[in-house]
Amino acid sequence: MPLDFEILVVGAGPAGCAAGYDLASAGKHVLLLDKYAFPHHKPCACGLTRKTLKALRYPVDPVIERVCSDVVLEPIKSPEAVTAPQPADRIRLHARSPICAMAVRERFDAFCLQKTLSAARNGGAISLWKIDRIHALREGPDHVEVDVIRTDGAETRMETLRAPIIIGADGSNGQTRRLVQPRTTSPGVATGESEQDGFALEATVPYAALPKILPSGLAPQELVFDFAPLPGGYGWLFPKADHLNIGVGVFSPAQDDGCRRLKQITRKLLQSYAQQKLGISTLDHVTGQQLGMGGHNYLPRGRVLLTGDAAGLVDPLTGEGIHSAITSGQAAAAAILSCPEGERSNDVAAVYARNLRPLQRTLAFSLRAAKAFHHHPERGFQAMRTPFMRSLILKTYAEGIPYTRLLTALARFTS
Repeated sequence: MPLDFEILVVGAGPAGCAAGYDLASAGKHVLLLDKYAFPHHKPCACGLTRKTLKALRYPVDPVIERVCSDVVLEPIKSPEAVTAPQPADRIRLHARSPICAMAVRERFDAFCLQKTLSAARNGGAISLWKIDRIHALREGPDHVEVDVIRTDGAETRMETLRAPIIIGADGSNGQTRRLVQPRTTSPGVATGESEQDGFALEATVPYAALPKILPSGLAPQELVFDFAPLPGGYGWLFPKADHLNIGVGVFSPAQDDGCRRLKQITRKLLQSYAQQKLGISTLDHVTGQQLGMGGHNYLPRGRVLLTGDAAGLVDPLTGEGIHSAITSGQAAAAAILSCPEGERSNDVAAVYARNLRPLQRTLAFSLRAAKAFHHHPERGFQAMRTPFMRSLILKTYAEGIPYTRLLTALARFTS
């Protein structure tokens, strides 16, 4: 016999917790499913922008390790350039308000889950089950059934769970994304723009392991975005409390040579980048992560609502995924709460689609911006050297102000 639940949420990361928190706070009974015990390692540089912190329902100060009001941008080497970019070519940006707060992803996730599991109010309830995997998913006329494999002590068994609505929040590699193929807004959408995910490789380096003077001339605690290592992405240095996170990734692979770019993200590239920037090649905790892209075209339908990376909602310019995860999880919860009992299929999906549109419009803008930037990077860096444009770009991507203001300014800047 299936076990009945009011709402199932697959994945207890930022998207799943954001949805679960709002639903349980509103009096719903929610079951979270995840294949990991918390805390657990999660590949993610975990820079929390101001718009991300604002979107959260609670402060996360206990897990913030560093707050950055300055950022260093390393320019791309143009094809005509004879020498590599020099330190003098760097752009150093300072904001009056913090640009980004730094956390370690496993601690951030565990903290958010703890907050979510204590969020039940107004008769609501929320609990977490650890599962091994999802075996099958079947969408019926008035419910969804999920067969899950669970291990309890020495016993492994399959259980069938049933709910009117399921929220898929288990990431780009998650099973809900594979079992429920994301739909696009139009069958004529170019597949190259929606089906190619990004990829990032990262590692951690203790400050104690660094030489006294870095070969790049950077300070160990600086926040760095480096567009030199490869087109379509960037390298980064994200400072934490006792270590820094270093990585390389491609976030805009939807180009003619996208597959080739993804294949360039290797351990050898990361080691070479660490040697160049930090003067070391021995790295700890080297891990990779597929990044769900193309979500600007995702069209929710039926009884399974995909959120975050599972819906491909990673920003194609910055590679930021936590903000989209949180806001899409909240959007899914709001859609469920806005629909009366018994009207939970097309109604919920339609409301969720409307709720997602502002985020999807922003992601579509980011995709266009990413293509334009990587096609003519010198123009992007020219804009960043202009105080007014620099301030507006930072506010757009850190604070989430409407991108239409940036479009208007860019049109004037390039005219």
